[in-house]
Amino acid sequence: MLDKAINSLLDGYRKIFCYEGRSTRSEFGYFILFQFIALFTFTIIGIKILPLLLVVICLAIFLIVNFFAILSYNVRRLHDANASGWWCLGYFFCGAIIIGVSLILTPIPGVNKYGPDPRTLPK
Repeated sequence: MLDKAINSLLDGYRKIFCYEGRSTRSEFGYFILFQFIALFTFTIIGIKILPLLLVVICLAIFLIVNFFAILSYNVRRLHDANASGWWCLGYFFCGAIIIGVSLILTPIPGVNKYGPDPRTLPK
């Protein structure tokens, strides 16, 4: 399980600008979980140790980079449910709802128009 979580995290950054293909619910869930843990940990530790301006600058950089990583992962997750990645435009209005819906969407087994089923691909 830890191996899968680490691979999901690394895939999120390796494919930061890849908007094709599919990703599983668990991969997306592990990646989002890591983002929340990292953001919470960095914020708490940063506020205790670093000057506030430096914390704000570092958090801004973290959020910008991770916005693109989460966006690409979410597009691939929507593709797994045979939905268009254009639904991610909703991030500008209600990002948390889009992420929540992506976590509960039922995947389409087998090949769909976005590619082969990631659960059946050899690792």
